[in-house]
Amino acid sequence: MRILFLSHYSWPHIGGVEKHIGRVSDELRQKGHKVKIVSEGNIKYPHIKFLGLLYIWFWLFKNRNLIKNADIIHIHDVFIWYLPFRFIYPKKKVYLTIHGGQGKWPIPLKDKLLVKIGSKLSTGTICVGDFIPKYFGIKSNYVIYGGVDEINKTKLKKEKLIIFLGRLEKETGIYEFIRGLKKYNGYQVEFVGDGSLRNICKKYGVVHGFCDPTSFLQKASICFAGGYLSALEALEYGCELWTGASTPIKKDYWKCFPYKKGDKLPSWKDVSEIYENLYLHNS
Repeated sequence: MRILFLSHYSWPHIGGVEKHIGRVSDELRQKGHKVKIVSEGNIKYPHIKFLGLLYIWFWLFKNRNLIKNADIIHIHDVFIWYLPFRFIYPKKKVYLTIHGGQGKWPIPLKDKLLVKIGSKLSTGTICVGDFIPKYFGIKSNYVIYGGVDEINKTKLKKEKLIIFLGRLEKETGIYEFIRGLKKYNGYQVEFVGDGSLRNICKKYGVVHGFCDPTSFLQKASICFAGGYLSALEALEYGCELWTGASTPIKKDYWKCFPYKKGDKLPSWKDVSEIYENLYLHNS
């Protein structure tokens, strides 16, 4: 199959969605599929309200052969980018993966509406987390939480290191993390991420910004995860997992996370097979 992914950002831009798309694309290519990813890096649109969206639509229309030549259009969150083309190419198979939704509380009406429209106009839908159908009032064909690359755990050498992995924002649980540090005197603290609370975090440890977390996970005894993918990676690397929540939706976000230390975790091959099943059984 020829698959076109549409996403706000793509690898090597650091982020959970970007890694998800990159690793799923790798696995699908290994199975013989042709995958093309179009993101902001390709379109380079102006970040001006309405004008930016018009530019995206113009760019996609100018490059509409990408759509015409694809067997599958798979959109990651940004269904609004594809909205007019859903009617220009009504027979084209269009799928949607919804990754976010827990960052704002209360959920803006506009965000709920966009998710509902995208879900309604899609051939099939994947939700990253069981909280999404509940809070956005939609149905999903599959619920997933991400995947991991299996590692050799016998070579891990853990240190007295605690890491925070994710965006440095209130909604990711940063204040809960800071309060939890009081019990761990003698531990080094490092932040692998960035955000508006960067300067506050600097008072408690080193802030590295967004970067590859692998070297930190290899050494860390404890990892506070800001999201599902960070949590899965922390468990794969044998870290004690911490999470936190400051809003009702974020509490449900973590309540529905089904994995704990010692569990068999989904691989990216497992995740790619869900994508294939979505295409084969919802067409």
